[in-house]
Amino acid sequence: VKSRTSNYDTGMAVTISTAPFHGYQVIFSPYSPDKLAFAGALNYGIAGRGALLVYERRGSVYSEFRRYLCKDGLFDVTWSENREALLVAASGDGSVLLFDQELPQVPAAILRGHTSEVSSVQWSITRQEQLILSSSWDGTIRLWDPVHQQACVSVFMGHSGLVYNACWSPRLSGVFASVSGDRTLRLWDANSPPHHTASTLAHDGEVLACDWNKYQEHMLFTGGVDGTLRTWDTRQLQVPVLTFPGHRKAVRRLRADPHSGTILGSCSYDFSVRLWDITQPTAPPMSDITHHSEFTFGLDFSLHCPGLLADCSWDQTIKVYTPSTPRPPPHHWTPAPAQASPTHGQHTPP
Repeated sequence: VKSRTSNYDTGMAVTISTAPFHGYQVIFSPYSPDKLAFAGALNYGIAGRGALLVYERRGSVYSEFRRYLCKDGLFDVTWSENREALLVAASGDGSVLLFDQELPQVPAAILRGHTSEVSSVQWSITRQEQLILSSSWDGTIRLWDPVHQQACVSVFMGHSGLVYNACWSPRLSGVFASVSGDRTLRLWDANSPPHHTASTLAHDGEVLACDWNKYQEHMLFTGGVDGTLRTWDTRQLQVPVLTFPGHRKAVRRLRADPHSGTILGSCSYDFSVRLWDITQPTAPPMSDITHHSEFTFGLDFSLHCPGLLADCSWDQTIKVYTPSTPRPPPHHWTPAPAQASPTHGQHTPP
């Protein structure tokens, strides 16, 4: 499988076919500017096999480097933070799969514990621990030791709905956030299972996505089926700091730009990817990119190439591109703290 190049309003873009697999997530390698990993499924993830595909770029062309086929759909993928060849995927059968690119065809390890579809996976990113975080439709979040025990070390409970996403803080060791079909955003401490340390009613409907600002340790973003994006100060969760109009349909994934403290990316069931300047909550998006013909599920910023994005869709394509958007300085803005409201959400102090 090879890519093809086309001209878009956003500038030069590369299109990679993932057929017959419908896309759920695509991520850049943190080690190489030339590698991408893709997680997808047949039949839109309803039934059938899944695939983990690794692509490598030579010049302007991406070619398939590794292909791993699984009996169930794969719904998320993350790179190991301590070994370049290792990838972790979220499986529809409830397992967390580890793949070693030095081993062909089969998972290097299978971590079992969830009783329903695994919706997200992430390797710890503060480098003070080597742990995998997974969330699941079984309503739990699990912590795994992939290095020493290859086993679950903690289970976190409290959500009353499907858990769609859990993500590590990039600056606070052991701290992570989660969002759920129960409409809440919750904060957790990996050292204090099984209950959350803080919670708030985050959106008017299921909450599908969250991510942290890479430059401000207390800033967190959420997106929901109500189409809105919200910014939160984790020290005071009663009300959002900012609300953006977002998308016409559900916000499926959020990514904070690793090269800027003021740019947030979102993708949606309205087929679009949008970039936002969080210093301008009432302004239109900086970029409004519609180059897919189906739900857009996956989104990522390159760590190596500022401004470079990749996204993937149910239309069986990956797009790799640089939007034609002026880039603000890396981090130059601190929002005023929100004023608490006794009627919005609830807050449990750590």
